[in-house]
Amino acid sequence: MKTLNEIKAGFIGVGAMGSALAKAAACVVDGTRIFVTDRTVALRDRAAKELKVRTAQDNASLVLLCDVVFLAVKPRQLPAVLHEIAPHCTGKVLVSVAAGVTLASIQDELSGVSPAALFRVMPNIAASIGESMTALAVEQTAPETVEWALALVRELLSPGGPVEQVDEDLMDCVTAISGSGPAYGFIFIEALADAAVGLGMPREKAYTFAAQTLKGAASLVLKSGRHPAALKDSVCSPSGTTIEAVRVLESGAFRSTIIEAAHKAAGRSRSISSEQ
Repeated sequence: MKTLNEIKAGFIGVGAMGSALAKAAACVVDGTRIFVTDRTVALRDRAAKELKVRTAQDNASLVLLCDVVFLAVKPRQLPAVLHEIAPHCTGKVLVSVAAGVTLASIQDELSGVSPAALFRVMPNIAASIGESMTALAVEQTAPETVEWALALVRELLSPGGPVEQVDEDLMDCVTAISGSGPAYGFIFIEALADAAVGLGMPREKAYTFAAQTLKGAASLVLKSGRHPAALKDSVCSPSGTTIEAVRVLESGAFRSTIIEAAHKAAGRSRSISSEQ
């Protein structure tokens, strides 16, 4: 079994997510051992140039070249890609990034071909700056192979941020919370910045204040170990400004709207699998 210093890694699809993961992998694997493809040739070539990695002529060629292959394509594109590469997947480590697509359905699309290991991961776009929260689910078909491959995939993903193994039945939840979650944060930052502009702050400065504030709040939760409610209470002085703002958020169903949005995202993730 090859080590991290010996393997070649490939990325089929180098859009926002695929290129972020390739960038993370390039932190631990030399660019000469990373290959990328994309159905948009210009996107493939741009990613290769920016990340200082190599291109493959097509998906099948990439799989033949590589030991670990990340399938970073849209769910609706995955069946066609799997059909194309299936004859070359024996002994390969396959890692799917397609939201809502189960490991069982991927294995079915491989038409009896057995990869060395098959994983499903859900990172987020912050992998491009090493701040993703990535979930990883494993198909337990060949434990002795999976343990080696699991360690390898963790090493490839870790430069993008923390990686946690979860049961596959939690992947729809992960998709809704950490996969889609950055978008919720971006909306909140934009709204907070709009409020700042309305109160007289210049736009660019408003984005900085809003974004750093959310970053600081998240860091405090992670580093202090305190419950978010306790941290919120510590900011809310009696008859103060913060508790007044919290009252407005609560009256506007702020919490329940976030919860409902995440439930809708998870439901959509579940429905994607049934559409395959």
